[in-house]
Amino acid sequence: MDLNTLAWLISVPLIAVLHELGHALAARPAGYRVTSFGIGHGKPLLHWETRRGVIVYLGRWLVSGGMCVAIPVEPLPSRRWLYHSGGLLMQGVLALALWPLSQRFPALEGAMVFNLLVLAWNLLPLRFGGYATDGWHLVAPWLGGSRAGQFYAQRAHVERVLRLEEANHSALGVHWCRLMLEWMDTVTGQEPQDWEPEELILMSEPQLEGLITYIRAEQERMEGASLGALQRIQAHRRDMAGALPGRVRDMLALSEARAWNAQGSPKKARELLSQVAGVGGALGREALVVQLEAALQEGEPALIAAACERLRASTEGAFLDLPAAAIALYEGAQELKEQGQLQAAETTALAARAAANRALAAALPEDRLPLAARLGAVAGVEIVPERPRLWRRRQSPP
Repeated sequence: MDLNTLAWLISVPLIAVLHELGHALAARPAGYRVTSFGIGHGKPLLHWETRRGVIVYLGRWLVSGGMCVAIPVEPLPSRRWLYHSGGLLMQGVLALALWPLSQRFPALEGAMVFNLLVLAWNLLPLRFGGYATDGWHLVAPWLGGSRAGQFYAQRAHVERVLRLEEANHSALGVHWCRLMLEWMDTVTGQEPQDWEPEELILMSEPQLEGLITYIRAEQERMEGASLGALQRIQAHRRDMAGALPGRVRDMLALSEARAWNAQGSPKKARELLSQVAGVGGALGREALVVQLEAALQEGEPALIAAACERLRASTEGAFLDLPAAAIALYEGAQELKEQGQLQAAETTALAARAAANRALAAALPEDRLPLAARLGAVAGVEIVPERPRLWRRRQSPP
């Protein structure tokens, strides 16, 4: 074996380690926590746990790349770009180091070329199945399209990571993936899988405990048990004694506001919405949905028209629950039509149908039928019974 071949064989796992190390180093400043780190794919040959709970492993196929799995410290991190660019930056530094060294040691030329090829590949915005390059993750928020920002569109990727975390015995990573899949099932109308998280994991991870509270409360509300949803959220808030992570607190406020709407108390819902005033991104758009739901509950024509207009202008962005936005707009269009605001009703109905179509386009094939059933008439589905009105105008006292 000549020196060039030996250098190339050594460089393959080394480049994989450095690339994943770049992600790991960028994780904390980007708002993520590493759960597992390793090189090679297939069944792990070795794995061990660090003092910080990170699973380090060696896969069977050492020359097939590596993986750094990290979960957000809080939901909806705003610096995702930093985490996904960490591996690229590390490879860029390696390229700068190998360039002068390859001039002095020709055996390193193959390693330099291989590093540049891997760097170029990861820069390309490619996605297929559950795999996506770093370049895709970096440009996806600006590419638009039906899947941009919709969490349930990431089902294949989350399932792939779940299998890896289960093989590596990463309890934290497994819990995070299962929580995400449970929320995807809830949004798309699938029956959630029978699964209960471990209490010790939830107690040690406040963001996970808050997320499971949010998901289970939303499930109860959708099943008509809004009082149980309120009790669940309020009990969790008492247990945490004000120590809720910021974004989790905002998500729970939105869920509680929805439950109060379902209980016929839009005034209390609006009080909770004031807690998330000024919050942007998916949470801010979700707040617009809850505002429209409250306006529909109150039955005030001016409030409904204004809420519909605000939500119509935001339906191209990411939501925690895009189908809920489509349903609320559909209900708003019906209410506007009853009030005689035909032009506003038509515009709102078109926005509702566009949001429903976008929600369906973002879903994976196995999720589309149950999601269409959840959307019902909003998506023009005729094979399911007509949906009952979600919001009833409050009757004036006699």
